[in-house]
Amino acid sequence: MKKYLGIIIVASGAAIAGAMIWFMMHVRPRPGAVIDHFVVAPNTEIVIRAEQGSDRNFLELHESGQLKWQALIPHYAGSPGRPAVAYSPTAITVRVSRDGHAEVFAFATNSAEKIGGYRIAAEHEPITTHPDGPITLTDHVRAYELAAGSDWHQIAAVDLSTGKGVWKRELGPAKITDGGVDASGVWLVQDGKRRLLDPATGTDR
Repeated sequence: MKKYLGIIIVASGAAIAGAMIWFMMHVRPRPGAVIDHFVVAPNTEIVIRAEQGSDRNFLELHESGQLKWQALIPHYAGSPGRPAVAYSPTAITVRVSRDGHAEVFAFATNSAEKIGGYRIAAEHEPITTHPDGPITLTDHVRAYELAAGSDWHQIAAVDLSTGKGVWKRELGPAKITDGGVDASGVWLVQDGKRRLLDPATGTDR
């Protein structure tokens, strides 16, 4: 029996290794269909992609038509026509939704290293992504993140270089239907009226 012991041990090890390889091949996250994509700079594109068999997603950076990096993220909060990403040459933020939290993840543009994160409207949790109106606005310095519930709206500014919150403010119960950032500041259409905020502080202009 002893002379077969080594063979048995080797065979058992091979079987275990084979099983582990099979397991890793079957549980490895697999990219699925494209959810949305954004041209953010010359020859640079951000792609949001589904994960097969899961509600998680992939954040991808493509340069000159080639995949530079890919990061697995929780469920992407945006949808076509309602972007939830912000870009700068040094960092990319993406808004995600999980377990009743609205969160922003920040990744280094050159390496996909996660450099920060921020929870939006934590005092209103649990929350879900509001069904219409803007989600993420940006001037490529900050991401301006909007969250809403049945009787509240909040905006928060997130520093793209760190992924950390800069300011936030409550905007009241009236519905926000549109928004953007231009030379005059962060503008919102709330209750049918245009509202202008200072990008650095969030105060009304």
